[in-house]
Amino acid sequence: KAGETVVVSAATGAVGSMVGQFAKLHGCRVVGIAGGKSKCDYAVNELGFDACIDYKRNSFPADLRNACPDKIDVYFE
Repeated sequence: KAGETVVVSAATGAVGSMVGQFAKLHGCRVVGIAGGKSKCDYAVNELGFDACIDYKRNSFPADLRNACPDKIDVYFE
């Protein structure tokens, strides 16, 4: 639903990229999870995700908390 936060694993893959874009079209805040800065940049700059977290970074747990300060409503893997 509009206003919910959707977290998408494998955000730049074929399925994850579509899920994120559909969620954005429905008014959701979309946070992707991907491996590497270039993939995260692609998710935000090309796919329109609100944020993307690099799971390879040691700061991943804190980065995810910061990207989802209210809560996670939907997790898609």
